[in-house]
Amino acid sequence: MVDLNDTSSINNEQQRDLSFCCILAFIGLIAVWLLLMPWIPGIAKQSLQRFHLRTPSFSVWAAQFPIPSMYNFANQYKVEQYPPGFVMMILDENWRYANHFPARVITFFAGRYNFLSSNQDRWFTLKSSYRGQFLESKFHLEAQAEGGYKLIRIDEIEESL
Repeated sequence: MVDLNDTSSINNEQQRDLSFCCILAFIGLIAVWLLLMPWIPGIAKQSLQRFHLRTPSFSVWAAQFPIPSMYNFANQYKVEQYPPGFVMMILDENWRYANHFPARVITFFAGRYNFLSSNQDRWFTLKSSYRGQFLESKFHLEAQAEGGYKLIRIDEIEESL
């Protein structure tokens, strides 16, 4: 027997519908962000800064975290044994490409091990470009006596092509 005066099941359905609407709104905001990126340089700049670990605060970075990052920009990086400008290379062939989150090369498993397992200082340069915007960041990876590395940004170059 169904009690027609029982509104608890209706309230539960409305609660679930509200949650679903919030999820749809969140997905819609992400879609708008991605669709506007080619036309609003500020959105592209924020995304470039996110990839270079240069957002103004952690909360700005965290707010952008759910936004997909695959294949957004042309990202190149190189890891060297010597500081930038210390050795003049005739042919600079050390550049490699990374399709998303290029800073992961020095912060995640395989790249971190390959480049940093020697416990010697390294210098990491990261370049990204998108629709006339260019961002380059340079980092010194300073080996620590107790193990691990200290990541120090040493140079910032930001230009528009």
